[in-house]
Amino acid sequence: MNIQIIDSISGQPIPYSNIYFSNNNGLISNENGSFELIKSQLKENDSMHISMLGYKKSSFLINDFNDTLIKLVQTPIKLSDVILTNKKLSSEEIISKVVENIDKNYEKEFTENKIYLSRKSNSSTEKFIINKFKSTVPEINQSLIDSLLANLAKENNSGLETLAYYYRTFNDDIQKKIKIIKSRETYNKDGEVLESINKKMEEAFKNELKPDSYYKIKSGIFGGDLELDGLEEVDSTNTESIKKFQEKEIKEKDDFAKNQIRVINRFYNFLFFQKESPLNFILKPNKYIFSEPKIDILGNDLVYKMEAYPKGRGKYSGILYINPDDYAIVRIDFRNIKPVYNIKLLGVFVNIYQRDGKMILSKYDNEKYGLSYAKINFGQRAGFDRPIKLIEKNKNVKGRRKQNEISFRMDLIFDEKSITELQVFESRKISESEFENIKNKNDVIPDYLEEFTTNFWEEF
Repeated sequence: MNIQIIDSISGQPIPYSNIYFSNNNGLISNENGSFELIKSQLKENDSMHISMLGYKKSSFLINDFNDTLIKLVQTPIKLSDVILTNKKLSSEEIISKVVENIDKNYEKEFTENKIYLSRKSNSSTEKFIINKFKSTVPEINQSLIDSLLANLAKENNSGLETLAYYYRTFNDDIQKKIKIIKSRETYNKDGEVLESINKKMEEAFKNELKPDSYYKIKSGIFGGDLELDGLEEVDSTNTESIKKFQEKEIKEKDDFAKNQIRVINRFYNFLFFQKESPLNFILKPNKYIFSEPKIDILGNDLVYKMEAYPKGRGKYSGILYINPDDYAIVRIDFRNIKPVYNIKLLGVFVNIYQRDGKMILSKYDNEKYGLSYAKINFGQRAGFDRPIKLIEKNKNVKGRRKQNEISFRMDLIFDEKSITELQVFESRKISESEFENIKNKNDVIPDYLEEFTTNFWEEF
């Protein structure tokens, strides 16, 4: 069941509240104050506790709890002046102490991480024009193209969720591993514009294809023919060639586990102490202007809060939350203040205009901090304006090999936004031998659902 935590007076959501149970497991509510409770995972006599600094702690017996709203009552916060003033440091001094304590504070050895990964995206087609259309294949004509474009969805929403055990170390030379427990996805099947067009045209084209012919897709952006990257000539008379091509397609679609590893790795590569992290506020402090530190409240703890703003060509600004006891950064909020990526070349443009989010680090059983929650909001706008040719060729005929040809110009502009979240429920240190004995083999691919249900975490 989905539950939301709200303020009892204002009715506003209380984000990032702490939820923990009698068995010492717990989670954090999202930015809307919501979380999912799976009663079947808990014992009938278990208790659930909700806490947030500034609010009275609430506790419930799982067996008696059936509400979808939890209202927390505000309580006054009394802070000692001694606590606020006994470590009055400058931003430079705090940053220096953060750097000094990185190795002591953060786990960089082999770990097993119990994770939930979620990605929700929305893509909208702003412009899709096909003109200068010519075809020697009767089944593929202008009326077919017009009908196809008229019936294609202009917007596509999709979602992907994965539960897994993720194994890693911060040594870049060692491949990360994953054991996927379950995964599910949802998307608008009618909204896959390019795939729909390609499938329709390919089916009609193959109906006209001679038994001993093959075909190519070309784009003449240099005044000649250029084979598009990732597309190959396939001889339809060579069964071994077809088999290899089909195996390649299957591998690309089914290699889901490696894709999930790449997505998770991207979060960890954003951690501020990684050498190549774009959030290099701490490792390259000379490139940033830091605000004077303020005392703030995060969860149940007092923290230093500082803002970082790039001096020159830096693309990200950030807000740092630092534990005053051990000088560990426990949270970073970041956002891009310049386009992350912007290119326009030879009829193609890509503009990544948004990448912002937050990263929360928590202590686990080994008393070192590790990533517990991360979120990245992503936005890009891209376009494609090029001539396209689909050419049937035959090497067993006299004269020129070209038999049929379809040519047109495609002018496409789309916008894509996504929210990717990672939650780490548990993290434990493991030995190198344990890591080596883990088989990096997965047979799980996402189950398709028309819409997500709320029992995804059951049995996990």
